[in-house]
Amino acid sequence: MTLKPNPALLLAATLVVSCGQPSRRIVECVGSLETSAKQTTVKTVSGPVAGYVDDGVFIYKGIPYAKAERFAPAVDPDPWTDVRPSRAFGPTAPAPARSGWWSDDQAFTMHWDDGFHDEDCLRVNVWTGGIHDGKKRPVMVWLHGGGFREGSGQELICYDGTNLARDHGVVVVSLNHRLNVLGFLDLSAFGAKYAHSGNLGMMDIVKALEWVRDNIANFGGDPANVTIFGQSGGGGKVSTLMAMPSAKGLFSKAIVESGSITNLLSPKYSRRIGVATVANLGLTPSRIEEVATVPYDRLFAAYDAAMKKVGEEAREDGAFPANLLDAILFGQVPVVDGEIIPAQPGTAEALSLSKDVPVIIGTVYHEFTRDQEDPIFKPLALRQAQDRASAGCAPVYMYQFTWESPVLDGALGSTHCIEIPFVFDNVLLHRTFTGGGDDAVELGHRVSRAWTNFAKTGVPSAEGLPEWEAYPKTLIINIKSELK
Repeated sequence: MTLKPNPALLLAATLVVSCGQPSRRIVECVGSLETSAKQTTVKTVSGPVAGYVDDGVFIYKGIPYAKAERFAPAVDPDPWTDVRPSRAFGPTAPAPARSGWWSDDQAFTMHWDDGFHDEDCLRVNVWTGGIHDGKKRPVMVWLHGGGFREGSGQELICYDGTNLARDHGVVVVSLNHRLNVLGFLDLSAFGAKYAHSGNLGMMDIVKALEWVRDNIANFGGDPANVTIFGQSGGGGKVSTLMAMPSAKGLFSKAIVESGSITNLLSPKYSRRIGVATVANLGLTPSRIEEVATVPYDRLFAAYDAAMKKVGEEAREDGAFPANLLDAILFGQVPVVDGEIIPAQPGTAEALSLSKDVPVIIGTVYHEFTRDQEDPIFKPLALRQAQDRASAGCAPVYMYQFTWESPVLDGALGSTHCIEIPFVFDNVLLHRTFTGGGDDAVELGHRVSRAWTNFAKTGVPSAEGLPEWEAYPKTLIINIKSELK
């Protein structure tokens, strides 16, 4: 007689193994799950949404915060009256194929989730410890990496906000916004209709912050205490938001992780890229409206070729950025258009907009090179800190994260993105990247506590870390941290 496997027993065994501690009961390992719409419905200004409760944390995914026509500023989403299920991530912004998928080591360690692409991608996700309870929890709005070219609010498993919401008493918000050609193609040379097309991706983020302001109280958050934080491209977005008049007052604290940016694109070159993109599509100015219907892949290819062409022209002009990161990002960043972004982020005019905002700025030790200090992000982080200090801004707290991953025989070192699982207190959740381990988990508790205490009070502090003095001091973060 052939015995048939019991699906329930197989599932239970899988859950136990996945937790890595067979001696624990299943319920203790994975917690309880509640999906009742009655228990989780929250009213937003556009309509009611229902999420789910996972081990005491209320979670909402894929909530529309805006809608947008191609190359037009975002507007409020269409309202709804029925309860909208919001338990799964929504569409992610269209982007080129991620090259890292072709590397076994990268695909294993990073554990990406690129979701499904759609131009209707303006969505927010929320993690909170309670709803309709009158509590005013600090709010932390996460801006994803990937430059201004790719990525999403779900791309890494360590972006999950559950532990920060449950164990640290903050409300976590992540979001998707338009990227690359759809978010940053400057078509202003073709008329007033496209005046702001070079900054649409950043305007989307402002729209999301307005959504937080108008709705987060019903999710147990304090709209008057919002911290924006981001890594790599997300850090660049934080840096840019601090130079945008429309974002002023929508956040009170900021954290820039390996993403300081001080040099955005000038209209001289952003418009050249726009004109070249349209020419690559075979369109004339009289047919500019046709850009709204060009298939995305063809549109991106024309944009990509235009950036390379104009980059060469900028190099011949002697205007190509000297900093390696600025050179890598040339053509793929927001534009200083004089209105949405009036001035470069490091200028006195821009700094005055965020003068009262305390900021954490830092990098990791290796970033993209294994056996030497980072030559890309560290100089920009120091420059950003110095600019703010010289302008008399609120305190800057600098760090360098030097902990090295043991994964892949230590080949990763203290690589780009490695601090993110620690910031989110998700060292175990993303153990393909961190390796897990008791010391790493404890360091994650300390780092996440410092970040969330900063969100609460404006001063980063945590038991097990030295007292973190403001710039020019720098906190070296590791198992044994020290101030230098």
